[in-house]
Amino acid sequence: MRDAAFRPVAEVDATAFRHVVSHLASGVTVITTTDSYGDHGMTASSVTSLSLEPPMMLICLNRAAPTSAAVSRAGAYAVNVLGLGHESLAQQFAAPSKDKFRGVSVSRGRLGLPILDDALAHIECRVVEEVTGGTHTIFLGQVARATAREGRPLTYFRGGFGRFEFARDDAAYQRARQLVLDGMLGPGVVIEVEDLARRLDVDASSAFYALTRLAADGLVRRDPDRGYEVVAFGVRAADDAFDARCAIELGVIEMTIGRVPESELQTLRERFDAMSRLLVGDRFVDFDGYIHANYAFHECVVNLAHNPSLTAAFARLSLKGVMARSFGSTPVTSQRFIDVQRRLTEAFERGDKAAAREAVKEYNVLAKRRVREILSDNAGLRGVGDPTAASAAR
Repeated sequence: MRDAAFRPVAEVDATAFRHVVSHLASGVTVITTTDSYGDHGMTASSVTSLSLEPPMMLICLNRAAPTSAAVSRAGAYAVNVLGLGHESLAQQFAAPSKDKFRGVSVSRGRLGLPILDDALAHIECRVVEEVTGGTHTIFLGQVARATAREGRPLTYFRGGFGRFEFARDDAAYQRARQLVLDGMLGPGVVIEVEDLARRLDVDASSAFYALTRLAADGLVRRDPDRGYEVVAFGVRAADDAFDARCAIELGVIEMTIGRVPESELQTLRERFDAMSRLLVGDRFVDFDGYIHANYAFHECVVNLAHNPSLTAAFARLSLKGVMARSFGSTPVTSQRFIDVQRRLTEAFERGDKAAAREAVKEYNVLAKRRVREILSDNAGLRGVGDPTAASAAR
């Protein structure tokens, strides 16, 4: 039974698992101490409070680090909690150096340990127990003094400092997305995480993040056997998605119009207003924002039916990806899209079934016509993944 309980399960691949566990954000600290050889310090994120009575802290240091041996000899350490803006300080104490305290403002704490003046908080501890495990030593320390000031802590996340990792990952996603939209990664192409990382000059974690975002956009899909592959696209694919949306919304109109609660009509109006602000004078103010707002508006229309099957069918259309591929190559579109969706909103508010049906059908015609215009204007994109697209566009 014991063997069965510990049998490894290979349901999650290594890359995916690494990506998931890297989301455990932790605070960034510098551990300092002093002994007969001088002052020592190192950047560490494996730090946590252990108990309140008595106040105790736990730090985990690599045994190969000189600071670890120094803490053991000194029997004391200080936890210096870094704040936003202290990235260079963290990097300085993380890199091997004969003088890690170079240019750093330092004071002496109650235990005589070096305290980094610019740190957000200081916790001085006396070591009461050491536990060795593998390559690391865990030091349990009883708190002798603790001070803090106002500020936001620096966090370590996804292999880097959290505040910047989000921006870096989003930039990688945007660049990968543009490769797909520009046809640089063609339909059916299998994208390996490592290859994408090299192409974008980022680490594997950022590349994996980009692929998961592209999958959510409907621009790539994960094949169980092949991995992530670019979704084929052309006039036929766009027509199918837009026709399906039209059919769902016509069904919703038949089921709901004239019986929609005022609160839900208000939500629909709010979704429309949010969308309309992002398309002004035949130009997208924020294309990505418009895609999300447009999806939210039409999702709200479908949700009026309170039918989970319809909502699920709508979600499976991957309309965000279709719109990104359809309209993403130009900032110019038509104000008529907003005008017809305004008429749809007003028709729901009046309970006018005929006007609502007309608006949905007209919007579908506009969307499909716009795809043909854009694909015919972009010879490199025309017919990508659809051998009939070129002729259909004429």
